[in-house]
Amino acid sequence: MFVGKKLVYLQMQKTGSTHVTKVLKQNLKGKTRERHEQLEDYDAYKDRPIISSIRNPWDWYVSLWSFGCAGSGGFHKYVIHNPWSEVRHTLKYRRPGAVATSIARLVTQVGRRPDWKALYSDVKNEANFRAWLKLVLGEEGRHIAKEGYSISPVKDVIGFMTFRFLALTTAYDKWNSEGTRVRSYDALNAFVDAHTVTNRILRMEALNEELLDLLQSIGKKVTMEDLEAIGKTNASSHRKYDTYYDDETYRLVAERDRFIIERYGYSMF
Repeated sequence: MFVGKKLVYLQMQKTGSTHVTKVLKQNLKGKTRERHEQLEDYDAYKDRPIISSIRNPWDWYVSLWSFGCAGSGGFHKYVIHNPWSEVRHTLKYRRPGAVATSIARLVTQVGRRPDWKALYSDVKNEANFRAWLKLVLGEEGRHIAKEGYSISPVKDVIGFMTFRFLALTTAYDKWNSEGTRVRSYDALNAFVDAHTVTNRILRMEALNEELLDLLQSIGKKVTMEDLEAIGKTNASSHRKYDTYYDDETYRLVAERDRFIIERYGYSMF
């Protein structure tokens, strides 16, 4: 998170957030807090613009997977160390029955656990990506305890990307008490409309253009050349994202991350 007197930036993973933070630090006075941190103290900052960033969901999942293929990222670390990650993260949230369920899964899945390491073995392997995605967005994915996903009823409505995005961009207390318990798509839309804390969302697909407009709107004298000179940061390496999908996995993202696709007007191409 970047906190300045002019604005607050909430860092959504794999949406160019490292680049955005670098640009803001070079052009605004402020400080950085823990990366990808939720804004728990909204009332202290609601007097200034609060922004975040977004990315095409089909592209986002390829980027998350390919980052893991390089051995990087918290999500990669979580699944590689399953089933112990699941138990450890479930203990953190202390929901009644959740710990017992995760321990039972640990026992019953002996010899039947997904081979996550194999699925991260080759960034050029479309079959690996598709198998990985079907796990993440399928029934197995509903047991991902990272960030409280598995213990939240909303997991049956949205995919992991949308879960991360809404946890970041809606009111912290309301998300934890109400948002995570939403059980329908209509109720989700109503919740977001009522409790969004962000004033602006930057699209990764036109990140420098949107950063330029943002900085100029708050009186900073910056040019496109200035932003381009900074270059990309923390980028993952993979081919064009659409080459990794088949019809089944395309539809899976379209269904599970429908909220982001519809609200921000995304399509595969």
